[in-house]
Amino acid sequence: MMRIDRFQRFGLTVFLLLLGIFFSLMSPYFFTWENFTNILVQSAVLIIAGTGMTLVIATAGIDLSVGSILALSGIVMAAAMKAGFGVPAGAVLGILSGALMGLFNGLGSATFGISPFIVTLGTAGIYRALSLILTDARPIYGLPMAFRTIGTGRLGSLPLSAILAFTVVCLAYLMISWTRFGINVRAVGDNPEGAFRMGIPVRRVLIAVYMLSGAAAALASVVVTARLNTAEAIAGLGLELEAIAAVVMGGTSFFGGEASIRGTFLGALIIGTLANGLTIINVPSYYQQLVIGIVFILAVLADRMKRRENNTF
Repeated sequence: MMRIDRFQRFGLTVFLLLLGIFFSLMSPYFFTWENFTNILVQSAVLIIAGTGMTLVIATAGIDLSVGSILALSGIVMAAAMKAGFGVPAGAVLGILSGALMGLFNGLGSATFGISPFIVTLGTAGIYRALSLILTDARPIYGLPMAFRTIGTGRLGSLPLSAILAFTVVCLAYLMISWTRFGINVRAVGDNPEGAFRMGIPVRRVLIAVYMLSGAAAALASVVVTARLNTAEAIAGLGLELEAIAAVVMGGTSFFGGEASIRGTFLGALIIGTLANGLTIINVPSYYQQLVIGIVFILAVLADRMKRRENNTF
C-alpha cells in the first residue's frame, strides 16, 4: 500500500511538472515567479478546504457543505469586524462558526445515523440560504487593512495565504500520521464496527472530523474574504467539487481507511495550476469546470481500480 501511495504521489508530481511545461510553451507569462505566487494564492483556499475534506473522506464520509460554510463563516467574521470586534476576535468567531456548522453535520451523521451525503447536502442549502437572508444578498465590504493583509500580504517573497495553507497541511499531516486521533480516523473509515469493538469512540471521531472540516472551510474563508475585501453569500460555489477532486486525486479513497494529506496538497496544486494556466491561454471559465469534472471522474475511476488491485492480493 505504501509503495502504491508513493507511486501515485510521484505520478501526481510528474503530471504537475508536465502541466507547467505545457502552459509555459503555450504562454510566456506562465513560467514567472509572479505567476507562480499567483498559483499559490489561488490554490490556498482549495488546499485548506481540501485538507479538512481529507479527514472526512478518510472516514468514508463526505462533506458537501464546505462551500456554504465558507460563505456563512465569512459573513459572520466580516459582520463581527464591521461591528467593532476587531480582527482577531472577528476571525476567531468566523472559525468557531465554521466548527459549529461542522458539528451539526457530525451530529446528523454520527448521532442520528443519517447518510453524510444527505446531511451535508441539506445543510449546504441551509447555510447558503442563511447567508443570503442575513445579508439580504448584499456583499459586506470595506474590511480593516490588518485583516486584508492576510490575503494580500507577503513574508519575504511568499504570500501569507500560501504560508498559512502550508502550515495547515503540515499540522494535518502530523495529526494524521503521528497521533492517536489520526489512527482512529483511519480505523473508523476502514471498519467502523471493528473500530467500535476495539474501544475507539466512533461517534466522537466522526463528529470531530466534521467539525475540523467546518473549521478548515472557515479558515479558507479568512483567506478568500481577506483577499477580495468582501464577504458575500455566493462565495465558495463549487468548492466542494474541487475539494473532493483534490482529495481523491491525491490518493484518499472514497471507501475510507486512508488519508493522504500530501496527496491532497498535490491534487489542489494541480487544480490550481490548471485553472491558472487555462485562464492565461484565454480558455473560458466554463471549460475549466469541464476539465475539473473530467479530472474528478478519472480520479474516482483510478481509486476504484487501485482498490480492485489491492483486493486481489
